[in-house]
Formats: sequence, C-alpha cells, structure tokens
Amino acid sequence: MIVLDTQGIVLKVVKYKDRDLILTIFTRKYGRVSAIAKGAKGQKSRFLSASQLFSYNNYSLRKQKDMFTVYQADNIKSFYNISMDFESFSYASFIVKLVEENIVEGQPNNRLFELLAQTLFLYSEKIENKMLVLDAFLLKFVDYMGYRPQVDRCPICGNKNLKYAVFSIEDGGLVCNNCYHKEKFYIKLDQTTISLMQYILNNDIIVCSKARVAGVLVRELFSLLKRYLVNYFESVSFKSLGLLKTLK
Repeated sequence: MIVLDTQGIVLKVVKYKDRDLILTIFTRKYGRVSAIAKGAKGQKSRFLSASQLFSYNNYSLRKQKDMFTVYQADNIKSFYNISMDFESFSYASFIVKLVEENIVEGQPNNRLFELLAQTLFLYSEKIENKMLVLDAFLLKFVDYMGYRPQVDRCPICGNKNLKYAVFSIEDGGLVCNNCYHKEKFYIKLDQTTISLMQYILNNDIIVCSKARVAGVLVRELFSLLKRYLVNYFESVSFKSLGLLKTLK
C-alpha cells in the first residue's frame, strides 16, 4: 500500500456512485493525483470541506490497486468566497481547468502550486482588477511550464536594444529590428504593455495585483497571452470566458 501525505488543491470534482466523489488534486509533492473521497457527498461527511472545488487542504491518501483513496483530510483554506462573485468564479474555474489539463502525475511543480494558491486567495478577496490577476497568472503559468517569453532581450540574437522590437509567438519573445523578417507574423505591442510583462515576470502575483494598470493594456496583454497559450498548449480553450465578456 502506498501512502501519500501532502498539501493539495482541488482542481476537479466528479460524482461517483451514490455518495462518493472522485477528486483531481494538484498536490505539492506529487503533482496531479486522482483520489476517491468516500461518502464525501453527505452533508455530515468528514471530507465535505476538503472535497470542494478550489479548496486547499492537507491530505493523507492511500493507494490500493490503481486508485488513491482519501484517508484523512483537513481544510487549510476553502476559498468559498470565489463562488459568490461571477467574475472571480469564471476566472478561477478557467485557471484550475488549465492547470488540471497540463500537469501530470508524479511531476511536482512547487512554483506553480504556490502561484495557484496565491491566485485563488486573490479571487476570494475583494480585488479591483480581476483581469489583471488573470493576466499575471497566465504569464507566470507559461513561465513555470517552461515557455517563458523573452521580453528583456531578443530570443534570436540576445540583443537588449528592443526599442523597435515586435513580439513573435513563434520565436517566443520580442524580436529586435536586426532579426525582423517580413514573411513572419509579428504583434506590435504598446511599450507600456512590454513593461507590464517585465513587471509581472519579476514580481510576486500578490504584488502585481496591487498595480494600477489601464484597462486597454490589460486587454492587450490578455489578447497576446491567448495566442501564446494556444500556440504552446494543445488543450487550452478560452470559450468558457466568452459569456463573461458579453456580460461586460
């Protein structure tokens, strides 16, 4: 029997049989883990709070045959307030789905785990610029997954003079004037958006959430990040955020 003791964040909850739930958990020590929480659907279940979407918990998991079972669980933070705000819930749901689809079992990513916990904390609080937090998460996500965009030097030649640089998704960053090719597709970014990207990559997301950024820059960065993620991550889809856009 394998026993795992670890902190974890619930990314997905699926009903199983009459009273059980199958949890997809992002664990600090072991990456993605699926586990059955027996009886968790009951209102008096000792696993009730630790089986909620977004919740951050201490787990003791036991593996028998091919499946883990939740043996013990203690809630650290429920992030319950996320469900009370539609915008926060929409962004948080998109984020946990993105993480769930791109992490694997047996491969921990502590920086991403901390980032997710901090992001859920922010969405459970009354923050003003929720879309800026989404931008910050996405930019840090691609960094921690190994696809950090180069925004301080040309990814082709290393040139730090980026005064006339344009962004290349294919090359993964800001391409300097010397490496520019007419036949390639480039995105022209506002210089302040470039500075925002540099700021996000070099600062904690809690710090980033407090920055005052014009909405037009937040939207420009989001548009870039959508294209960037679609290029580097096969399963990513932004359709779930479509309703939120129409309501705004």
